[in-house]
Amino acid sequence: MKKKIPVLLLLFFAASSVLMAAPLLQIGPLVSYNKTVIDFEEEDLEDINSYSFGADLRLNPIEHLSIDIPATIGFGKGGAVSIAAIPTVNANFPIGGLVDVALGLGTQFDFQYTGKDGDWTMNGLLMEDAGDALKHSKLVYRLGLTFNLSVISIGANVMLPGSSGFGDGDFLKIFNPMWESTRVSVVALFNLF
Repeated sequence: MKKKIPVLLLLFFAASSVLMAAPLLQIGPLVSYNKTVIDFEEEDLEDINSYSFGADLRLNPIEHLSIDIPATIGFGKGGAVSIAAIPTVNANFPIGGLVDVALGLGTQFDFQYTGKDGDWTMNGLLMEDAGDALKHSKLVYRLGLTFNLSVISIGANVMLPGSSGFGDGDFLKIFNPMWESTRVSVVALFNLF
């Protein structure tokens, strides 16, 4: 009997860590706060226009690597619409099988419509200049903290853009973070595979 208890405990802990490890595919709803950290005002927390809603898709092809693709849509005053996607490639650091810390790099694609008689823009440039918009997109740093709870994972993300776009001519500013433009989001992910 005494020999069976350690074996049973070992099997229990092994099964628990397998169940709590990040699965291959995760998808779920995402809520992003539209204001940057320096624009934060408590009264904005009650304004629905302060948020963007969307979905997050995560692929975890190998143990310490993930690809995260959050996409959101938000609405502003006067019929304004904002659609954003921030794909990142992340290094993942699991802590005890339950918590996952992700550090990643990617870029942001912002599509905006300013409202009545407005034009769609991509990364601040008109859609007919989409090639320039891609060239001048910014590097984005991502810090994510996720709690893997069997069939669902709950997480928070911090996104931090670089100071300069890829095609702006200043190589060092591409990697220099714009701390004042930090944004946060929360996500609930369903673990599919």
